[in-house]
Amino acid sequence: MAGIATGLVLGSLVGAVATAAGSYFVFRRRRRAETDHLRLAFRTELEALSYVADLAEEGRYEALAASVEPPQVYENNADRVGHLTDDEVEALVAFYTDLYWLRDQQDIEDKKERADEVAREWHEAVEAVRAAG
Repeated sequence: MAGIATGLVLGSLVGAVATAAGSYFVFRRRRRAETDHLRLAFRTELEALSYVADLAEEGRYEALAASVEPPQVYENNADRVGHLTDDEVEALVAFYTDLYWLRDQQDIEDKKERADEVAREWHEAVEAVRAAG
């Protein structure tokens, strides 16, 4: 009788451990897929924002300030940025923070150095996302 009870307990424990391990691996795989999709979305948005770096490098600051559109991927996924690597988070937050600053500028002529910084941060964000992917 004790052998049967021990067998039932051990069977239950093995089943519970197997279920927990399986759930954990499914969770990790799903999280990795979400992170990969998020990274791809940021890479796509950053590539679409390449005009920011191009206009800054050409010195067309007025056109740059007037052409910035709200970044949809960042706005819709800001709460999920923490799933990315530390380098990606740092580069993305720095770039998007300055992109918002740039978008709100009325007179940018006296702020050219900061606009050039936005172009540099764009390059860093692109490199961080590519390196992690």
